[in-house]
Parts: sequence; structure tokens; C-alpha cells
Amino acid sequence: MKRAVFIVITYVIGALALLAGCSGSSQAAEPGKVGVFYPEQNYSYLDHVEKTVSSDDASEVTDELIAELSDTPVDAALKRTLGDGAVIKDKKLKDGTLELDFTASYNGLNKTEEVLIRAAVVETLLQVKDVEKVVFKVEGKPLKDDEGNVVGPMTADTFINDTGTEINTYDRRTLNLYFADIDGKGLIRVKKTVVYPSNMSAEKLVVQKLIEGPGQEDEAYPTIAKDAGLLSVSTKNDTCYVNFDLGIREKPYNVSEEVVLYSIVNSLTELPGIKKVQLSVEGVSDGVLFSDLNLNTAFERNPDIVK
Repeated sequence: MKRAVFIVITYVIGALALLAGCSGSSQAAEPGKVGVFYPEQNYSYLDHVEKTVSSDDASEVTDELIAELSDTPVDAALKRTLGDGAVIKDKKLKDGTLELDFTASYNGLNKTEEVLIRAAVVETLLQVKDVEKVVFKVEGKPLKDDEGNVVGPMTADTFINDTGTEINTYDRRTLNLYFADIDGKGLIRVKKTVVYPSNMSAEKLVVQKLIEGPGQEDEAYPTIAKDAGLLSVSTKNDTCYVNFDLGIREKPYNVSEEVVLYSIVNSLTELPGIKKVQLSVEGVSDGVLFSDLNLNTAFERNPDIVK
């Protein structure tokens, strides 16, 4: 199952846009394949899992996806999108606009939950062939934001870099991330398209995604322990400086020291303007990563370790 992770800050006040190529308002998804979006358990980001739909009829596919959104996902890190406070009582699809009417309990969702649930629903249903816009209502009345303004029809473009207002504070980037192969001695490139807060640096995003690890479907293995802490990351001239806490020395998988190093270096040097990466542990850059690799130099990418 294909999935891509979407990072959002916990005080999120905006929403997320679709993966490139998945939006119903732009390019259609792969036939039969749809990304179904779910919130993470703590409502800190969205994750999508690829599903195969069984019909070409827009109304039937919409029903099928709403059922998927209402089911508990297999991944224990995720919550079901619909249910509890977010219950759809009716839907109408006409002239490309999908109107969803929720029960009154929807108004009881807190801001973070509401935005992520709304984003997950819109992200998922915009992939249906004949759905160009999604409208939310609550007990037949248009959904309003915290300031009492009607939210209105939503598309992928509604949420990203549109008017510069608070709701549009996200950027989209396709990352080339490098994770371990099954032997832990080589790297595999995994491409992920991510929507993330615009005040987050691309370098921090890359490192956080490496810590998060590959998806279950990626046929790749983690190189950094999930408990590893990123203390700082910055770029000066063409060198990216990354400082970890001691958790970086805990292996999440049977990987070589070189694989851990170049997972970070190769991933970061995919970003424009970065040619070298200097690592440090607890601010010390003249020690070793684990036992052999001395960190007293800035490393360039190593294409030979990639399978």
C-alpha cells in the first residue's frame, strides 16, 4: 500500500493540499487507485494509504471512500477520519460539486481536529473522477470558520499559496529520501511528495522524514531511530550542519554506520544549494558517529551506496 506522509504543526490553522497528480481538480489518480487520508493519533499530521476502488461510477466511488474514511485504519498510528464527531448524514454530487452534510456533532470538534478531518476528507474525495469541489454543511447550513465566515467550496488550490492568508501557509515539495535496503548495507531512494508548514525549513523537513522512517510499502528500512532528537539544522554557503542528540547512535535496524551517514547526506544533498553535510552529536563534530566514521569533516553525497 502506497502512502505518503503529510506533516502539520499541532496548532495547525490551515489545511493540506493533495499529492501532485492526485487532485480531482487537476490530474486524475491512477485508475482504480485512490489515496485515503487519515489523521495521526494525536492529530499532528495526515497520512494516506492507497486503496483500490471497485467502481467507475462517481457516486459509488464516493460512497466507498466515505466508508473507508469511517473505518479504523490498519496502521495503529492512524485514526479513522470519520466517526465520533464527524458524521456524514447526507451527500449530493451535482455539476462537479460534492456537498457533504454533517450532523451537529461536527461543531464540537476542536480546531486542530476539524481542520485535519476536513483536509483528509477533501484530499480523499477530490480524487474521484467527477468531483471538482467539496462543500461542507452542518445540519443543512454552510460550514463557517472561527470568524463566522462561510468556508465555501474547497479544492486543492484552496489550501496552498493562494491569497497569502493564514489558511494558506503550506508548501509542497517532492523529496528524495534514502533508506536502508534489506541487508542494511546499501541505500534505496524513496520519493515522497509532502505538504508542510511554510515556516519549516526544507532541511529540517528532510531530517524529520528520515527519523519518521519509510512507509510500510516502500520496501526500505529505517536508518535513524525514531527517538533520535534533531537539535538543530542550518545551511551556510553550500554546507548543511546537522546536530543530533545521542539518540542518533541507537540503530533502528541492522544498518552499517556508512548507511546511516549517507542516508542523511544523500537525502540532504538532493536539496538545491546543498553539496556537503557536516554532522555533530550533542554539538561535538570531532567524534565518531558510532565507532569508525569520524565526523570532523563535511561529507559529499555517495551515489555508489545507492542500490
